[in-house]
Amino acid sequence: MKPKHVEVLAIGDELLDGRVADTNTLRLAVALSEFNIQVTQRTTILDDIPTIIKEAKNISGRGTELCIVSGGLGPTSDDLTALAFANLGNVELERDEETAQKIKERLLKHQRPVTENQLKQADRPSSSKVLKNSVGTAPGFSFSYQGCLFMAFPGVPKEFDFMIEEHILSSLRREGLPSLKKKSFRSFGLFEAQVDDLLSDFLSKFPSIRLGYRAHFPEIIITLKANPEDEPILEEASKIVREKLGPSLFSEEGGPFAKGLIQTLIDSKESLSVAESCTGGLIGHLITEVPGSSQVFNLGVTTYSNESKIKLLGVKEETLSNHGAVSEATVIEMADGIRKLSQATYGLSVSGIAGPEGGTHDKPVGTIFMALSKEGKTETKKLSLLFDREKNKILSAYCALDLLRRRHHYSKEKS
Repeated sequence: MKPKHVEVLAIGDELLDGRVADTNTLRLAVALSEFNIQVTQRTTILDDIPTIIKEAKNISGRGTELCIVSGGLGPTSDDLTALAFANLGNVELERDEETAQKIKERLLKHQRPVTENQLKQADRPSSSKVLKNSVGTAPGFSFSYQGCLFMAFPGVPKEFDFMIEEHILSSLRREGLPSLKKKSFRSFGLFEAQVDDLLSDFLSKFPSIRLGYRAHFPEIIITLKANPEDEPILEEASKIVREKLGPSLFSEEGGPFAKGLIQTLIDSKESLSVAESCTGGLIGHLITEVPGSSQVFNLGVTTYSNESKIKLLGVKEETLSNHGAVSEATVIEMADGIRKLSQATYGLSVSGIAGPEGGTHDKPVGTIFMALSKEGKTETKKLSLLFDREKNKILSAYCALDLLRRRHHYSKEKS
């Protein structure tokens, strides 16, 4: 049966003092959304019996049908979830002997001592049902209280994910619940507000389609969701997204940022080499994230010093003296040099001031120059970025590859 109201109760001191981020709820919410089931509320609390009991009563009192509980099922003294729910139901803790035996066998197999605190992971409220854990020692349990079914799982992400799949998602599939149809688009070069503005009339045109945005620096992810019967409308809506966002869209299939560009270079039998400075190899990393990139990626170098720019790339000393390492003139010679050195179709270069120091009045922190060289034609771009060092480097690497990606896009449009 499809629950109407689902809540999450995340238990753990480490979730509240910043030691650990609650990624379990994020992944659970994404998985349930495929079946058009929405997590309506998440509550994060300490490993404390009175607090667990209080929040469990609050959750059941709201008419919640299903509550997913994560954490507090391990072997340490602060793992109190099972005892708290036993107290909630006014029942005893009961040791599941089958689970206890598996814990013993697992410990002995790894030559670890069998201790009482390890065996306490087999304890559960006597009126509950054991939820088996095939990838860890601590099982979960399901426990009904005043119309709400509490399903408790270990907080370890690997174990949590496996048990959610085994005990919840697989059941939804067996019941034949239709999953939502979804389209996901990834864009680069537009701010979230710009994407929203371009799609401002989307909801009035497609009221049955759920439109969502998510910023994942430096990308914007656009998601469309529809009920199965609205799949033809979803296809029509997807066409509008492609038309409105145009060349900023770089993927509908997921995968690395450079995936589409690499495939384009493979198809056109062209090659690429890269000379980096302030990005420190990030462009090469983005390229080599793509399987098969060796077919088109000839050479990548990080020429951080002026001496390396001169010796490896043939940048003129006069250029560096007159214009500096961070200049249009220098990146042009870097791009030409790496292209000729490697005999690639394209040479791509970047030089800049990522920060937090090194800026001047004329060239403040965030000043980045890049060049794309092809025999007979070189184009350049200047960025004035306002982020921290890490983000300045990431955005510069993306922009450099985007320079080539968009050249191919517009060349294809003209042809």
